[in-house]
Amino acid sequence: MIEKLNKNKITTDWLNLFPDFSKYKTMHIIKRNGCFLFGLQFESLSSQRYRVCFHLYNLMVDLDIPTIPLISATYLLNKKGAINSFSMQEHDNDLESIVNELYNQVPILTKQQLTSNDLIAYMKGTKNAFYDKTTLTDIVLLNYYCGNDEQAEIEKGKKIILDWPERVTINYGSAKGWEKQVRELMNMDILNDTMEKQLQKLKLH
Repeated sequence: MIEKLNKNKITTDWLNLFPDFSKYKTMHIIKRNGCFLFGLQFESLSSQRYRVCFHLYNLMVDLDIPTIPLISATYLLNKKGAINSFSMQEHDNDLESIVNELYNQVPILTKQQLTSNDLIAYMKGTKNAFYDKTTLTDIVLLNYYCGNDEQAEIEKGKKIILDWPERVTINYGSAKGWEKQVRELMNMDILNDTMEKQLQKLKLH
């Protein structure tokens, strides 16, 4: 008999294995690392199966949505490279093996405190399948916030955006428009104020 998905049990069991995370909502746990949030979201595929997604969220940019979105997301894959999913029976019997595989695929989860270089390396390794400029912005702002040289990342971001279809970049003015948006955000007072407001909005204080 296939057991039905028990969302509260899934959340609780993962929290037990990730005690430095906190429950954000059922099927979503988070941890703050400086100006970024880490998230583990457990997405229900049916009444019997769920999948695991690790993601980041940059508190320095308010995307004006009510919940924490999945940015720079990595889904746990199976050996064939497809997104893996798990039944409650697999969850109950093999959760530690599932977690170990997640550690293998997302090694930054094994570190208690990440450096800016760790975060940037992870973000650069995620597949930008939807032509989303958010991760490019996050990389630039993290460099700026940490006092690193952000110009090289701006140039790399512009080059990436220039390779995207015009239909997905026209609303922000392609590479030049993106650079203008990013430079307007590069102000420490603005970034710190946005972080504070987001922590309040998301009730993370």
